[in-house]
Amino acid sequence: MPEHAPQAGPLLMVDIPGPDLDADTREHLRRHRIRAVCLFRKNVESEPQLARLVADLRDVMGAGALIAIDQEGGGVFRTPFWPAAPSALSLGAAGDPTLAREVGAAVARPLAAVGINWNFAPVLDLNVNPHNPVIGDRAFGSDPDRVTELALAWLEGSLSEGVAGCVKHFPGHGDTVLDSHLALPRVAKGRAELEVGEFVPFRRAFREAEVPAVMTAHIVYPALDPDLPATLSPALLTGLLRDDWGYGGVVITDSMGMKAIDDHYGRGEAAVLALLAGADMVMALGRRSAQEETLQAVEEAIAAGRVPDVADKLARLDSLARQYPSRSRAYLPPQRTADASLLGDAWARGLTRYRDPVLPPGERASLWSPWPRCPART
Repeated sequence: MPEHAPQAGPLLMVDIPGPDLDADTREHLRRHRIRAVCLFRKNVESEPQLARLVADLRDVMGAGALIAIDQEGGGVFRTPFWPAAPSALSLGAAGDPTLAREVGAAVARPLAAVGINWNFAPVLDLNVNPHNPVIGDRAFGSDPDRVTELALAWLEGSLSEGVAGCVKHFPGHGDTVLDSHLALPRVAKGRAELEVGEFVPFRRAFREAEVPAVMTAHIVYPALDPDLPATLSPALLTGLLRDDWGYGGVVITDSMGMKAIDDHYGRGEAAVLALLAGADMVMALGRRSAQEETLQAVEEAIAAGRVPDVADKLARLDSLARQYPSRSRAYLPPQRTADASLLGDAWARGLTRYRDPVLPPGERASLWSPWPRCPART
């Protein structure tokens, strides 16, 4: 790796080992000019600790730092010291866009207070397959228009508090029977079926709302690309997303450490393929050796001229960081109390009967799924 002005680091997001920024990790971030970190439960102990960690990361990565977390609500909620938000499907059962917006804002406020400026939510997937092992209650429902209305309201709430959202998992993870953390799923739907189903929430979101970022899915859609998963597919990330739909925000991959990518394509070359396909940032999570492999492969690809649009990618990432800067802010006791009350009420409004449950109008899939939770789920 060259020691002067590395170019790969600003295009990668990494994770860090624990709740403190140790000297070795600090030097790793500084040396490679990495400007983006995703935080997980392993990085979270208390609110003061989290605020210190974020401040330390910002000190190393600079004013353009992108500090992210998965704080969807329900089972995907990293901070046990803050009142938990209801799952997307619970908000879908309540069916109130105003409530969804208020919950999105309540989730964002404590994140913004400690300086986290990017939340990988909301989910735009459709909960159409009761055998899906990874989405379930993370989705707002199965009706595309209902999902769109509630998810965009939730996103609006987050943006209003200064935390960038990220819709996911493009072009849809709701109709798989495999978990891309563990395998490479395929969805054998035709283009016409996708147009009236999975595409609807994403297409409407890009046309009707401010969408700072979108996360890709490690899924093969043969009707769109017979060979490559969406994360690596120019047909999807450039042809469909950029050219056909005109999306101009940040495109970030899902974790490249998931077996859908790692077991089939390898870390380094997969990262290069994702950037060539149209991604702006590669989520290079996991062991240090995998991060280094990714950094080296991307650095070599840029030096060889294989990634010609680096400046455009950096410009979109810079714009995201400027619009949603990482900075600590006040989160006063009256607002904390009001948010805790709001989230409790939101949980109650989404309750459904345990036996013989009644689904909201238009819903088809189960209200719950018995899959084990993955602690690094994105």
